[in-house]
Amino acid sequence: MQGIVFTYRKKKPRDKKQFSFKKREFRDFLKKWGNIMLFALMLVVGLGVGCICSGNLSSDTLKNLDFLFTTNMPERLSGGALNAFCAGFASDFLFLLSGFLMGMCLWGVAALPFIAFFKGFGIGVSAGYLLMTYGFKGILFYLFVLLPGIIVFSLALIYELSSAYYMFKRFCFMITGKTKRAFKEFFINYLKSALKYLAITFAAAVLDTVLWMLLANLFF
Repeated sequence: MQGIVFTYRKKKPRDKKQFSFKKREFRDFLKKWGNIMLFALMLVVGLGVGCICSGNLSSDTLKNLDFLFTTNMPERLSGGALNAFCAGFASDFLFLLSGFLMGMCLWGVAALPFIAFFKGFGIGVSAGYLLMTYGFKGILFYLFVLLPGIIVFSLALIYELSSAYYMFKRFCFMITGKTKRAFKEFFINYLKSALKYLAITFAAAVLDTVLWMLLANLFF
């Protein structure tokens, strides 16, 4: 005869340390990525607000903001590759420089989220303008020509703002005496990261220019 044997195992009691460990992991995650997530969120919020507000901006306002936003297509198309590169790089450089300088000010940390928001606002205004002016063709142009460079620079800007935030924390640690490391070491590391993000910004402008010259005439 054959029988069936049922085996019952007692459930192990939950270890309270496991919960605390996960809680500590979550705290470490926020410490490492929380500021990057904040700046990314502010950029996305700015993008949404820019899309909504683009319909309420007058043509004169859009023309005056063309240095920061992509809103004057005929002039940019007729300006050639050099003009397209300078327009894109100069605008991105201003945002990057603002983040870098704010990182060296004790009060500059308050402006960092607004830099991300304003950049997102410009991206949203450009998308809304292209949609309202050129319809579906404008959205295709935005997706295939403008968006790759925008994504590359947005990542560089978010990480630059994060680096500026850490620079602010180091200022606070130096003032309160919580660190004895020399300011020179902090500044050199900060400058190196800024130059790295500047190189990425330059690459984003080159990518934007190449796509602009290769594909823009297919849409306009």
